[in-house]
Amino acid sequence: MKVAVVGAGAMGSVYGAMFHDGGNEVAFVEVNQAIVDAITADGAIITRRDGRVDTYRVPATSDPSTLPGPVDVVLFQVKGFATKAAAELARPIVGPDTIVMTLQNGLGNEDVLREVYPDQPILLGISVHSVSMTAPGRYLHTGTRNTAIGPADEAWYPLAERVVAALLPSGYQVDLEHEAGIRREVFAKWVLNCGSLPTFAITGLATDAVNAHEQVLRICDELTREACELAALEGVTLDADERAAYNRGLFQTAGGKASMLQDIEAGRRTEIDTISGAAVRLADKHGVAAPLSRALLALVQGREAAMGVRS
Repeated sequence: MKVAVVGAGAMGSVYGAMFHDGGNEVAFVEVNQAIVDAITADGAIITRRDGRVDTYRVPATSDPSTLPGPVDVVLFQVKGFATKAAAELARPIVGPDTIVMTLQNGLGNEDVLREVYPDQPILLGISVHSVSMTAPGRYLHTGTRNTAIGPADEAWYPLAERVVAALLPSGYQVDLEHEAGIRREVFAKWVLNCGSLPTFAITGLATDAVNAHEQVLRICDELTREACELAALEGVTLDADERAAYNRGLFQTAGGKASMLQDIEAGRRTEIDTISGAAVRLADKHGVAAPLSRALLALVQGREAAMGVRS
């Protein structure tokens, strides 16, 4: 398959590599020219948790019209606030049969992609890999967990099968879900994000370091429970105790720093609007309080304002 990964940041690097390892033709689309230049010069260089270093010499560009299109799959791996602009940028490589795919964090990205591409098949997915970008085009892959992919409409299930088959030769776990299953997985990942990302962003704690701070872990637990209650109002039932325990287990093994903390430390805008912001929007929709999510949303947005990346 011909695959374009829009967003050559931390997560985009891993999935570009997975598609490449599966024998597919991969290109990166990235608006940060420093990343494009680094990948063009030296390849995308990923250091794995075991110390292995893999180099991927694939095309990278800030102008997708320079790529031979259309592609079979366009995978969006940008922050939620950039989804609309990224979708518009990718138009030159999207043809009538192109599969539009998102593995992004949070809620709301599907709606944005549907607005830009009303006639394209859309696949949804989640990733629990832990990755950081240490320099333009250089990545540290510290945690490997499952990926799940499924169709936004059950009619597109065969397309999800094709994409999963294209990724499996990479050697990483990729689960195929039906529409109902992948929507549940998306909410479960969102619950994980609500219970972790803003807390790490505010405290500055690395993912495994939080285990030494029980009071912080309890806040993560309560944020997780609050998000599970909101998911239930949307018709998605999740076991809050199981989700909280899952998160604690993940913190012990993931290593590295959470993506939202990486953004804060780099002086970048975060994706808090599709995480805690989505929680607040659901709370308002259903007339409930969600006080913890409101507090974390305000704190992270305030931090962004102090950094000058939010007005």
